[in-house]
Amino acid sequence: MPADFLYALLPDHLLLALLFVLMLLEMLRVDARVAGPLVWLTLGVGCVVLLLQYRSGFAVDVTPNEIRIDSFSVLAKLVILGCGLLSSVLVRPPPTFKSAFLSCASLLGACVVMDSAGFASLFIGVEMLSLPAFALIVHGAGRTAASEGAFKYLLLSSVATALLLFGIAIAYGATGSLAIERFAAAVGAGSPYATTAGMLIASGFFLKAAVFPFHGWAPDAYASARVPVTGFLASIVKGTVVLALARILLAVPLDPVFAAVIGVLAVLSIYFGNIAAIRQRGFRRLLAYSSIAHAGYMLFAFVDTTGARPENLLWYVAIYAATVVIAAAAFAILCPGDSDDVRLLDGAFQSHPAASLAFGLSMLSLAGIPPLPGFFAKLFIFNSVIASGYLLAAVVAFVGSFIGVTYYLGLFFRLFTTEALADRADASR
Repeated sequence: MPADFLYALLPDHLLLALLFVLMLLEMLRVDARVAGPLVWLTLGVGCVVLLLQYRSGFAVDVTPNEIRIDSFSVLAKLVILGCGLLSSVLVRPPPTFKSAFLSCASLLGACVVMDSAGFASLFIGVEMLSLPAFALIVHGAGRTAASEGAFKYLLLSSVATALLLFGIAIAYGATGSLAIERFAAAVGAGSPYATTAGMLIASGFFLKAAVFPFHGWAPDAYASARVPVTGFLASIVKGTVVLALARILLAVPLDPVFAAVIGVLAVLSIYFGNIAAIRQRGFRRLLAYSSIAHAGYMLFAFVDTTGARPENLLWYVAIYAATVVIAAAAFAILCPGDSDDVRLLDGAFQSHPAASLAFGLSMLSLAGIPPLPGFFAKLFIFNSVIASGYLLAAVVAFVGSFIGVTYYLGLFFRLFTTEALADRADASR
């Protein structure tokens, strides 16, 4: 058991050790430039460990009905830590001890979520994921808007926490256990209390993932943060919340009514997010509405009945999160000031060709343009939804995805325009 505990949770232990080291170095006033390499090394080693666990088919119940390592948790943590590594490498300016501590604390919470086989550890992990994000929004911002955005995030996240706790309490009352498998069995048996608990738990996760109509906090919170932090929230945090919901629903049979509700919310999120994003002139707010639409695509995967739900979600979260991280890092290079007006991108290819190319390809991938990765992420989900018998819903969602192409292509073509270079100076003032 001790060996299983150490090896099974080794990536979590590495992150926890890193947090202690970062705190110690901050207190000793060591040069903050060492924070970045420490984060890269820790996350890199964590990814290697996860790859070895996956290749060997490693699986173990570390704590029965509470902490479980299986193929889904290993791959999910690999996606999360891989995107965290990519974010830490690309972010400019390099992370300080405080920002590195907060982001790695959030990553540790994400790992705890993926390890969970019970609601106690799941809830703790979700809060460990969310709480550092509040501080990341205001850290280094020095603006009133950042405090207001963080407060909205905190307030609405507290509502989501209350929904989760209420649902978990009802689930415990219905089953006498905090094990997710026991809860799934009660839902499958048609227990009204378990069904009610499932609705409350799902609503809490929908709120944290900013699924329409639970999205109200996201635009202001994302717009008030620095661009790299916005990218972190829209990619890693959102992806982890969706995978946390998948961690529960993988064991819960979806009845046709609940599947229909999820399908409707997914389609509404896709249409609302894409339509609202068209009108935005600030990149961070545009990214917020875009993330609502992508939450709809991820939610759409839950109606799958072919058994491909875990694989499709992992592919989508991995591709979406990595693309958003790259886009946010490239935008921070192209527009290094406080303004995130998209007009600042006009003609950017002439001065920053590499960053412009990375940003442009990221936009095309988010739009789902073949042969970029974002196209295949959507293709996998739509194929499984159609194979599950939801052809009409897939067609409606597919039409909604074309709305998003308009603003993604608009951002792409701005990079190469030669007529509006003079507007960049006006937009920056």
